[in-house]
Amino acid sequence: MTTPDISHIIATCYNRAVVLLTLPEMGGSYETYFSIRSAPPLKPHSNIMCLCLIPGHFLHVKLKEDCPLPPLSKEWMTHKIGEAEKWHLEFMDRQAVFDDLMSKEPKPPKKPTNEHNLLLVTLQLRKNQSKI
Repeated sequence: MTTPDISHIIATCYNRAVVLLTLPEMGGSYETYFSIRSAPPLKPHSNIMCLCLIPGHFLHVKLKEDCPLPPLSKEWMTHKIGEAEKWHLEFMDRQAVFDDLMSKEPKPPKKPTNEHNLLLVTLQLRKNQSKI
């Protein structure tokens, strides 16, 4: 079985949202899985299971309340039945925030310069003048 299969099974058996995260060196994927058969419980946001796959282990990760959630599994969109579609409506806003965050390009960090260090600039100027 693959990790997406396991995530679908856990989500369906326990009627919980499951978030699966993997490290960049393992492919760096992240997806959310819901039950494919049943509607969400009364408080689906309080019962999210997040699993992080690292080489040879799964870790249970506690997510902050109302944190952004990764996109839905494509398989869930294909195989959901009846009232299971309500899951998507429950978490749509949190997934939109995640998509928005991921669409923003990270800016490369600025390289430190010495332009604000007057002592160093003065020493460099004196060193250059002594060579003339």
